[in-house]
This record gives sequence, structure tokens and C-alpha cells, in this order.
Amino acid sequence: MNGRVFLSIAGLVVIGIAFYIIFEYPGYATYAFYLLILWMVTNFVLLYAIRPRGAPLPSNTAAATSPFPSTAPATLPAATGSEPAGGLGFCIYCATPIPPGTRACPACGHALPRW
Repeated sequence: MNGRVFLSIAGLVVIGIAFYIIFEYPGYATYAFYLLILWMVTNFVLLYAIRPRGAPLPSNTAAATSPFPSTAPATLPAATGSEPAGGLGFCIYCATPIPPGTRACPACGHALPRW
């Protein structure tokens, strides 16, 4: 069984026990409240500890390069008759300079908005 599923089921059980104590034994309602607070904190810590992790990033990426260009090109290439005018001149996802009319970013592969 997945650890996150187990924690979710255990959380429902703890909440059920706390409500049972609150309604059946009102004298122990304070302890039930502290039980709920303790379980919430513990559950968040455990869910964070067993969260799914993605593949590690490759270590050969250059840390000195920025995805955002420090200077913009002076002029953008003029649009031809077959290409729509009004492109941004860069990818909105990774800031790679691109010519107007490009449908997908050559660097990151995102489809670029057309307006």
C-alpha cells in the first residue's frame, strides 16, 4: 500500500476517534483537540517526507547562464506576408529569443501563444 494512502486512512481514523471522544466524553474534549493538532503536524511532516520526487537534475547544466537575456535585441526581424505580425520575440516560458511566427519554442518545446 502506498504510504500516502496509508497516512490518509490513518488521518480519517484519528479524526473519527477525536470526534467520538468529543461527543461521547466531553470532559476529554481538550485532549481530543490536542490529539487532532498533534496528528495534523505529524501528518504534514510525514507527507512531506514521503512525497514523490522527480528525477534529479543533470549536473552538467551551466549555472552561470541565465534563461533571461540581459539585453534585448535592438530590432526584431520583420514579419513576412505569410507570418502574423506582433510576436513577442522571446519564449514566455524560458525567455529564449525566437523569431516571430514560430509556433513552438526550439529550446523548451512549449507551444507559444498566438495573438
